[in-house]
Amino acid sequence: MSSHNFEQLKAHIIPLSVAQDFEQARQEWQLEAIEISEEWDHCPCGQDIKEHCYIRNRINGNSTYVGNVCINRFIKIDTGNLFDGLKRIANDDTANANHDLIEYANRMGYLFGEKEYRFLHQTALKRNLSPAQIAWKRKINRRILSKTVVQKRTDR
Repeated sequence: MSSHNFEQLKAHIIPLSVAQDFEQARQEWQLEAIEISEEWDHCPCGQDIKEHCYIRNRINGNSTYVGNVCINRFIKIDTGNLFDGLKRIANDDTANANHDLIEYANRMGYLFGEKEYRFLHQTALKRNLSPAQIAWKRKINRRILSKTVVQKRTDR
């Protein structure tokens, strides 16, 4: 595996930004989407990655992706819990999504209304659910996974 090269990441991001100073440029970007791939790819910093964080520049509309570590260093968004929640429901589609994953799924429009949002929050810490609740949780989790987890990486 290669290592993180922050200078290489800066060289990738600055031309896609309006600001030419990295500290100002990084504030132009926001997280748009995440995915977990089975195949290895490369972050612009040079690190081998399977966890992709797609970002978009709020000012000029440019987009790119970076790895999970660089999104934390670069935009200062902690995606560790988000990826942990995603992996949890990928391993068990009846598992409870964590707060970060629920918020992400809601923001991305993967939840159908306030009722699903409240249901996930209300059952996030519960261990014993009725068969109907388990079925509903499974349906929601599968929808989140189908929108987020990519089995085979294709070039974007």
